[in-house]
Amino acid sequence: MTTPVFVPSLQADHCPSVDLSDGIPAIEHPETPERIDAIVTALNAVPDLDLIEISEMAEEQVLQLHDRDYVEFLMAIAEQLHDQQEYIPSIFHPDLSNSPLRFQGGMYCREIGTPIGARTIHAALNTAATALSAASRMLDTGNDAIALCRPPGHHAGKRRYGGYCYFNNAYLAAKPLAGSSRCCPVLDIDYHLGDGSIEFSNSSTPYFSLHADPWQNYPYLDSQEQLDYPHASLETLRFGTDLSQYQLQLDTLLDKLTNYQPDYAIVSLGLDTLASDTIQDDDINLQVKDFYTVGQQIGIKIQTPTLLLLEGGYDLLNLGQCMMEFLNGFQAARNGSIQR
Repeated sequence: MTTPVFVPSLQADHCPSVDLSDGIPAIEHPETPERIDAIVTALNAVPDLDLIEISEMAEEQVLQLHDRDYVEFLMAIAEQLHDQQEYIPSIFHPDLSNSPLRFQGGMYCREIGTPIGARTIHAALNTAATALSAASRMLDTGNDAIALCRPPGHHAGKRRYGGYCYFNNAYLAAKPLAGSSRCCPVLDIDYHLGDGSIEFSNSSTPYFSLHADPWQNYPYLDSQEQLDYPHASLETLRFGTDLSQYQLQLDTLLDKLTNYQPDYAIVSLGLDTLASDTIQDDDINLQVKDFYTVGQQIGIKIQTPTLLLLEGGYDLLNLGQCMMEFLNGFQAARNGSIQR
């Protein structure tokens, strides 16, 4: 059976130059178009995959998930930019609605590592459409699908961007998959907590996350913040976690997820748990070959049609191989092959 791989045709229009999150001097931005190029090149070696380019944009569906004033701000600020220009907020307050447009970003973003370029929001809307196209295919066929989403989405909340994310691709896809009476959980295995995704969790789209400590790593939560969401289950990885410990914690989440008896599932697939990924603050010691085991573990436990949706992963030398290992393991589970 051929698995469709949906790719946003406009993703390369979003090409941020530098990340100021760690101060000055800025670093070269790691969230680049080459991420998708590396994965697509590697996937050419995986059998039974069908690459499908998506050129549409999903403005209507984004407005149904995110707050209108937030979406309209993103579109308006992008329209004011010329090629090569980038926007980052400079003032941060809860309500800047009476300020000039150029300052209003500070009520929708908490940091300065997620620049907006002239074509960024077009690319993000295109990526949102890519996630939705994958979900639509799953509803039509009842089979698995893959969406190579870029920019990623799990840090995007109802009215907030950041962490390289603008719109929440996973929950845009979860909405039609859950429909009015189904259940579609989101399993997030990115290195970072999806502080945006957790805002959308509910009984029909519960959220499950295995992540590094979110007070010691991005999103660097307020010390008083309590992650008390009734339909979210969270597991925090310890410094130095290896594959065996990772599997134990992942299994805990998978058991909770399957208790919901889902009709569909989404995996927010971050590949930045690779030991060599420089995005990490706390070392997580997964190796390239370990992603086969992780993919297989998920494929065995989640028996319903599953959307594998790209989030993070910034080691360009190994990113494609990590994705290939994960997919090979996942497909082996789907084919009933337990041993590699």
